[in-house]
Amino acid sequence: MHSLKPCIRSMPMMSCQSSPRICHQLFRSQSTRSTQTPFRRLSQWHPRPTPRPQIPLLPLSQLTRSQRRHKSFYRATRELYRDYPFSVAFATFCIISASGLFFYANHVYQNYIISEFASYPEPVANKLRRALWYSNYDLQPDSALKYYQQALEVAQECGMDAYSDEILGVKFQLASFLEKQMQKPRLAIDVLEEVRKQCTEWETEKGGLVENRGMRSRVLGQSVRLSVKLGELYARPDIMNTEAAEESLVWAVTTLLKEQERREREGVKEGEGDWMSAEEIGGALE
Repeated sequence: MHSLKPCIRSMPMMSCQSSPRICHQLFRSQSTRSTQTPFRRLSQWHPRPTPRPQIPLLPLSQLTRSQRRHKSFYRATRELYRDYPFSVAFATFCIISASGLFFYANHVYQNYIISEFASYPEPVANKLRRALWYSNYDLQPDSALKYYQQALEVAQECGMDAYSDEILGVKFQLASFLEKQMQKPRLAIDVLEEVRKQCTEWETEKGGLVENRGMRSRVLGQSVRLSVKLGELYARPDIMNTEAAEESLVWAVTTLLKEQERREREGVKEGEGDWMSAEEIGGALE
């Protein structure tokens, strides 16, 4: 140790006053080494990626094709609304309205056109759609009557039962059209009287057969409803046929009570099915 002191003392000392530039560089290099962290050294070798240049917000007419291709849908919509606010609002309203109209039309078609005529053969259903169109939407009485008549003729050709609920329903609809849309209640009476006559004749001739028990209950019930409706039509002020109205209502009530009493006395036979509901019986007795 003592031997090194003369050597250290003999070494020339560098004065900062004589070389300030060298001292400043030395101090800077030392401070840099002391404060530099490993993450900072790593960032020198792996610099951060440069951000992607943003496309300037310019009108669509001033953008190039490549710029339009890279624009997002939301941004394009926002700029389009900024440039043409009224046109975009009107177009949006039209699109929403058209979508709502499409779904509504599909709902009406499925529930009121397809399902209502599912029990009819397609040729008959086609005629009935036309008849209902000309009777409920585009009122053309002559066309409606023509298609009602054609529907009944096609139904007979297709082999549909003339006393089924479907065919009797067509005849009831025809009578309702004559009464309400055409304001011709006398023609409606003629249609219903013909239907009641056919039903009573069938019930008298074939209603007693064992295989027709279920159909008898249905046809007899329809005859009672027809008679009640005829009583209402005969009692209209513009017709006022009191005798015919009383006759129809008395027949309906008598037939209803006789069938109800027979079922209570003999019981419901096999295959007869249900009779008129309590609400229908109460309406007929009013």
